[in-house]
Amino acid sequence: MPRFWALLSVLSLVFVSNCTIRFNDWDISQEVKTFSVQQFETTAGNAPPTLGQQFSEQIKERVMNDTRLSFSPNKGDVQFSGAVTNYEVSPIAPQPEATVSLQRLTIKLNIAFRDNTDKAKNWEQSFSRFSDFSADVDISTVETDLIEEIYEQIIEDVFNKAFGNW
Repeated sequence: MPRFWALLSVLSLVFVSNCTIRFNDWDISQEVKTFSVQQFETTAGNAPPTLGQQFSEQIKERVMNDTRLSFSPNKGDVQFSGAVTNYEVSPIAPQPEATVSLQRLTIKLNIAFRDNTDKAKNWEQSFSRFSDFSADVDISTVETDLIEEIYEQIIEDVFNKAFGNW
């Protein structure tokens, strides 16, 4: 009898270790096989000039890694395009004597999604996210990390809007 329980335990462990739970429920039609990403423009005056290109590459990478879609450099079945329209550092958390303890970097993008297999799924929307940092720190020392953090959040929002089935 102990062998039975040992065998059952081992089989249960193998079964559980091979199971995965996915919390994404992507709603991508079987007709959709390719995607394309147009180079995002950077129209925000004070933004780093490569901000649009960086977003283009990150959304492309996310779709390639998390869907079955193949990248098409020209006209994919679904297409992403847009622009970085706002890049702003603003003071928050005022302190006595007219100082601030935190600053906030806000990035806003206008994004268009086109589904060439189902025009009813087309949309255009603005997405904005922010990240706070200490006012004692120069923006240039944390800018790369802040942009990465903000872009991860925006890409999650865009991805859920484009492919989510919530």
